[in-house]
Amino acid sequence: MGTTARLTVPLLIFDVAGHLAHFRRPDTAVTHATYPFPTRTALRGMLGAILGRPEWVDTEHEAWTGVRILNPIRTRAQELSMLGKGWFGNGDAFNRPTAIELVVEPAYRIYYTGPDGQELAERIRQRRSHFPTYLGSAYALTVPRFIAWEEAEEVGGEAAVAGGAVNVAPEGPLESPAVVPTHAVLDVEPVPGRVYARVGGVLHTHLGGRRFRRSLSFLYEPNGQAIRFWPAPGPYDPPVRWVRCSDGLVCLW
Repeated sequence: MGTTARLTVPLLIFDVAGHLAHFRRPDTAVTHATYPFPTRTALRGMLGAILGRPEWVDTEHEAWTGVRILNPIRTRAQELSMLGKGWFGNGDAFNRPTAIELVVEPAYRIYYTGPDGQELAERIRQRRSHFPTYLGSAYALTVPRFIAWEEAEEVGGEAAVAGGAVNVAPEGPLESPAVVPTHAVLDVEPVPGRVYARVGGVLHTHLGGRRFRRSLSFLYEPNGQAIRFWPAPGPYDPPVRWVRCSDGLVCLW
């Protein structure tokens, strides 16, 4: 992947980990299934909690995030009482044990670039958050750990940003330690010892309240190893950006 001009962006890198995580899949009801890693909307909720925003109303081209899996993805099912959560008008009377799928001992590296980068970096460095931060659900508390605030190189076939996305020409197979949206992948290249998985139906844009627009699918390696793939040519819809940082090539979405 070559560039004709070098563009850089300030990139915040931090880690989150805990004993449990639950990133609720909205398309499941009887068993509350989980996504294997933080979703775009969950990440914005976490960032908003650090900054003290009760709600993060999203725009496509303002804040960009990426996720790297640090611990192998392991899940367990647990029955929890949903007393007080409400269910089809039953309100506090609903007390049926509900099966919840949990990610066990999760750990992730988060990448962020956007207008709040410096404030987020300082707050995370000082372990100072306005609201509690958690991994998807309030019973899965976490404290973000600062890793780096650095200049990352924006990568593209022509290094040209169009509509918030960097065009990437498939000049050869690439490797990324982070998860990658499937619409940015032309093909995958098998590597001995690595397992590639796909997850879909990840909500993209939060419009306010419980209103969302569009969804994403992702390619990831459940054991936290790098993904080797051929990138699809851009621009992308929904838009993504490619940056090269101290961890390697990362896709931001």
